[in-house]
Amino acid sequence: MTFGRLRAAAPCAALVWAIAHDARAGSSDDLAAAQKDLLYVSREAGNVQATVNRANAERQSPEQRLANGELLYRMKDYDRAVVLLSEIIEEFPNTPSYPDALWLRGETFYASHDYLAARRDYHAIVDRGTEPRFQVYLGKALARSVDVAIRLNDPPQSFASISEKFNEVPPALVDAALLYAKGKARFRQGFWNDAIEAFSQVGPATAYAHQARYFQGVAAIRLARPSSPAPGGGSSIPQPSGEAGDAAKKTDRVNYKPAIEVFRAATVLPPDTPDHQHVIDLAWMAIGRLFYEMEQYQPASEAYAKVSRDSPEFDTMLYELAWVYVRLGDMQRAERALELLMVSDPNSQFIADGTLLRADLLLRAGSFDRALQLYQSVLAEFDPMRARVASFLDSSKDVSVYYDKLAQQELELLDQSDQLPPLAIRWAREAEDGPAAFAVIDDVNDTKKLIKQSNMLVDKLLALSGAANRARAFPELEAGEEAVLALLNRISKARLSLARGLDDEEPSDLGGEIAQVRGQRRALMAIVEGLPVAPEDFVKREQQGLAQWNKVSQALTQRSSEIDSLQAAVNGLRRVLSDGPAQGVARDPASVRRFQDELDANEHDLKVYREEVTQLRRQIDMGRVQIGLGDARYQNDMTAREQFRDLLDQEVRMAAGGAAGSDAQRYLGQGSPLLSRAREYEEQLVASMRQLEAEVALRSGQLAKKVEAERAQLDSYQQQLVALDNDARDLVGHVAQRNFGLVRDKLGGIILRADVGVTQQGWEVREEELGRVRSLQSERARQEQLLDEELKEVRDDGIEPDQSGSK
Repeated sequence: MTFGRLRAAAPCAALVWAIAHDARAGSSDDLAAAQKDLLYVSREAGNVQATVNRANAERQSPEQRLANGELLYRMKDYDRAVVLLSEIIEEFPNTPSYPDALWLRGETFYASHDYLAARRDYHAIVDRGTEPRFQVYLGKALARSVDVAIRLNDPPQSFASISEKFNEVPPALVDAALLYAKGKARFRQGFWNDAIEAFSQVGPATAYAHQARYFQGVAAIRLARPSSPAPGGGSSIPQPSGEAGDAAKKTDRVNYKPAIEVFRAATVLPPDTPDHQHVIDLAWMAIGRLFYEMEQYQPASEAYAKVSRDSPEFDTMLYELAWVYVRLGDMQRAERALELLMVSDPNSQFIADGTLLRADLLLRAGSFDRALQLYQSVLAEFDPMRARVASFLDSSKDVSVYYDKLAQQELELLDQSDQLPPLAIRWAREAEDGPAAFAVIDDVNDTKKLIKQSNMLVDKLLALSGAANRARAFPELEAGEEAVLALLNRISKARLSLARGLDDEEPSDLGGEIAQVRGQRRALMAIVEGLPVAPEDFVKREQQGLAQWNKVSQALTQRSSEIDSLQAAVNGLRRVLSDGPAQGVARDPASVRRFQDELDANEHDLKVYREEVTQLRRQIDMGRVQIGLGDARYQNDMTAREQFRDLLDQEVRMAAGGAAGSDAQRYLGQGSPLLSRAREYEEQLVASMRQLEAEVALRSGQLAKKVEAERAQLDSYQQQLVALDNDARDLVGHVAQRNFGLVRDKLGGIILRADVGVTQQGWEVREEELGRVRSLQSERARQEQLLDEELKEVRDDGIEPDQSGSK
């Protein structure tokens, strides 16, 4: 019986022995994992400074930054390209990349139409053009300086200083671009023969051959007209004079044949690029205009017909071609050209004049109904426009009001009740002194935008310099802190391995204080398990933080779209109210007033919502800045790491005293030394982290001082802008007032011509009806005369009508 009991108990003992063996094997593996982690920490703890130095050495070289800046420039990401190139210019002035960066930054400014900044960089290259490293860019910078001066509409005298620099370019570096620029400079100065000589030196196989031949032709026109002033304008390809039109000025017979031959030389060049095709089209336009002024209308029509249909000059060509056909007496083809103009480009600047001319032609051809429709369409389109411009001019006599109105960004919203017609604004910009005056408004708005963006950047930098993650402002120090933090987390992972081995050795039915401590320690194990220890772990954390802010940003964008939709609905309702009477919809004034008040209230709410969206967008940007090493997530990790360490140490002390059984005591005999070593390594790493933090704090303070100095500069720029804005307010206001007066008069002239056309159409209809009446009366008189003659013949035969029956 005893033997049977022993046999029955044997499997149970074997099972207990196997479980205990597996537990010891698991705890041994945990000890080995902890030893491995601590060995790695001991090996890497002294390499923190080396990590900082390596990160500092891994910063991009000037050559690499230059390559990236050029790539951004080629991708038309001009803002980022300027930032990267400016870093090279400021930080590496004595490197070979400095001239390359200076030239490329000038090209970036030029491509983004920031011509003043571009001129600064080009002049910096020209001033140091005698130095070997700048000499390669001297010719290019001079050529670009000419382009910038033309686009900024500098006076002809300013080109003298540039022209003097052309002789400093080494002969080996003189290319087609420089000769072309030299010709343009001479052209702007009014030296026509010198300009022609420079343009003629540009070879036919170069990229500037088309432009040079065109300019050469324009200079030949100037020579044919000795009294013509020097050309102005900001275009590098000025328009030739002699625009065709009904009221074209007839000059004395001038021999334009040399100029025509030069323009023909431009037309035979290959149209290998869109710009070159445009120059060829301009050359054909110039030939047509010159033939028109020479009253050779058939060759003029043939030249105009050469302009391609996809050319930007196609609408101008159609309008001028119609006048050529009018001079030829071919009214049908003239009317056809104007009809094509209306169909192909309804927004053309010639649409009003073209429509009136077409109506006149139809009126001459006897198509009275079609002519009347065109006249009335002009009245319907331009009469309300004239009324709105007149109302705008009569709204105030204070010229500053015009400046403020034109400076408002809301001017572009087409459905606003106080909106000026876009066509009227365009005409005002193109009128006398308009480009220069309106450029002031555009520049002021752009400067305000740049100052606003700079202030936002200052706020971000100040927020970063005082944030917990300020180390991200200094990549090499951030790399050092990341390395220290990874080692600290690896020490916590070693403690986690020891804790797991202790769990295997401790009985599950512990009670008292040690059970409570163990429960708290186990609650933190999941957090310790997720601590980042590898570079990819930190990158993943960064992406998670950005994803959270991106989600909020996307939700805010959806709300912005809803606000825009509501604004569009409000604009549509306002349009319905304003256009109601014209559509035959009558509403009582009280209802209209109530609707308008409700729309005003809703629009006020939408404005408040937009301001809130702007503030939230700013907060989101600030939130993105504060993501990274040291943010709230890393601070929570530090708290959990320290709590886990303290709880594990407390549990180990109690277990070593026998509170967790003999197996745990035996296990801790091997694990306690590892915990002591972990504490030593941790203290060393914490000391290294404090040194890095001290360096970060020092640099952050320096950064904050620099940023505050920049803020002071921005404040001074803001004050200067306000002063310049006030100075320009009166001048630009007067120009705007005058130009809008010219626009009103131009619209009035269009309406007057349309009214005259309607009157003439009515008169022609009346004359036609009178002609028909006269024709009928003549026919009636002729018929009566025939009857009288027949009656006389009867009487002459001697037969009286009343006597025929008696006989």
